[in-house]
Amino acid sequence: MQKMQSINTYRFILDPTSRKYKCPNCGQRSFVIFIDSQTGEIMEEYGRCDRESKCGFFYHPSKGGFNNSRNSDIVIDKIEIPSPSFHHNSIVEESMQLKSDFLKYIGLLFGTSAANEVQSKYKIGTFQHFNYSTIFWQIDGLNNVRAGKIIKYSESGKRTKNISWMHKFLLHNNFIKSFNLSQCLFGLQLTNNDKTSIIGLVESEKTACIMSVVFPDFLWLSCGAKGEFKLAKLSAIKDREIIAYPDCEIQNNGTSTYDEWKKKAEGFNKVGFKIYVSDLLEKESTLEQKKQGIDIADYFMKEVNGT
Repeated sequence: MQKMQSINTYRFILDPTSRKYKCPNCGQRSFVIFIDSQTGEIMEEYGRCDRESKCGFFYHPSKGGFNNSRNSDIVIDKIEIPSPSFHHNSIVEESMQLKSDFLKYIGLLFGTSAANEVQSKYKIGTFQHFNYSTIFWQIDGLNNVRAGKIIKYSESGKRTKNISWMHKFLLHNNFIKSFNLSQCLFGLQLTNNDKTSIIGLVESEKTACIMSVVFPDFLWLSCGAKGEFKLAKLSAIKDREIIAYPDCEIQNNGTSTYDEWKKKAEGFNKVGFKIYVSDLLEKESTLEQKKQGIDIADYFMKEVNGT
């Protein structure tokens, strides 16, 4: 049976740094502000005064509205959630005995030796039960296998929109009884042996793999999707220097992924992160490329091929 653990809900968290703001109640620089952990937004109007006996001002951004009270206790709901589940390492090793079309694509781009190195480095598997799709294993800093993300690529590097997960297959076929998915960054295990390189953070696993060959001076990791650029997932690399490369894509509301990530990064940096969001693609891409949603690997491969 999956063990349960009691944790605090943390959509809104108090700034964990020593930074203090002017308290709106007593006027002293003793106000600890709230941060939206999902968006990275710095919420300077909400917080708690550290002068608990002399002031005790507390202004909390609750879900259903805003609770403004003086000399009040902080009420944080507790919930019970399953502890993270892990796949057996033997499944990872077994999946690496085959070569998916994605690895063949990497081989066509850079040669068989480079493809083998990418597979070994990132622990990329092949799932024969799903038309020899690629398994991007998510392995954390303690070498726990947290997830197996399954995506079908062609030998030309094109992917389908269908994404599955190894735990879903195992559950469906009764190989396991339960699984609590708790994701981490793709490639996170590499930070164990490389503690000094600048981290290049991208959206897709494919981009991280290609950039690890094109620009090996960086340690390339993937958050898995544009919406996965969030505090909880990045916490494991908080102390590292990070350059984020969002895909160059115009959203339906007219903004770009760059705009979203830049705003989030500004909030993350106020609580101790060191993230620079690159505007290279924003400056260099054509309108057509932005409509296509190119990524940093697309850009550099065009440079390499002279197109």
